[in-house]
Amino acid sequence: MKQGKPLQFQMRCTFALFTILTFLTVLTPVVQARINVVTLPGRDSVQLTIYNSADLTLVRETRFLTFRKGLNKLEFSWANTLIDPTSVEFRALTHADKVEVLDVSFPPRVTNTLEWRINSEVAGEVQVEIRYFTSGISWSADYVAEAGRNEKRMDLAGYVRVNNNSGEDYENAEIRLVVGVIKLVEEIAQLARQGRPEQPPCRRRWRSWTATDLR
Repeated sequence: MKQGKPLQFQMRCTFALFTILTFLTVLTPVVQARINVVTLPGRDSVQLTIYNSADLTLVRETRFLTFRKGLNKLEFSWANTLIDPTSVEFRALTHADKVEVLDVSFPPRVTNTLEWRINSEVAGEVQVEIRYFTSGISWSADYVAEAGRNEKRMDLAGYVRVNNNSGEDYENAEIRLVVGVIKLVEEIAQLARQGRPEQPPCRRRWRSWTATDLR
């Protein structure tokens, strides 16, 4: 499920040497504070559960991360997407009893990015799951019925089209389609556009729902 390539642009600026040196001096503490931050590697697998009636999709990603023993910092960005930052969750699938999320923060001067501080009692590869809600993904179904010559038998075929306008690519995703009614506390798209949340991520997506999983 691909999105169009985001527009890229370049800016050319000329500064006096004194201005450059001053700028670098100001930024030095920030750069040093983020020197051990690791960005996420590519996905190993991804599953989308699409709730069509509410413009809501639950995304489950698995990735393999290499941790060092002790404190690790991991960065997750939702820039240019409709991901709800208040719903992002992290958990270890392997060595789950030895990998612990200490806290979540939103670094200053870094837009649409959160940072996990994770303590690991093991050094090496760990499979993890990251899950969150997004909007902008929808599906529609078409059905074709073909009656037999004796009009006593009918073949029914169903076709599903999935549209992805979430701002994020989900290549080779496993897709589950859900029919039902969901009553949201807050709209996911609105939360995504608010930028950095005031509070750490928490679970607060819907009040109630009734649904049928079509897989």
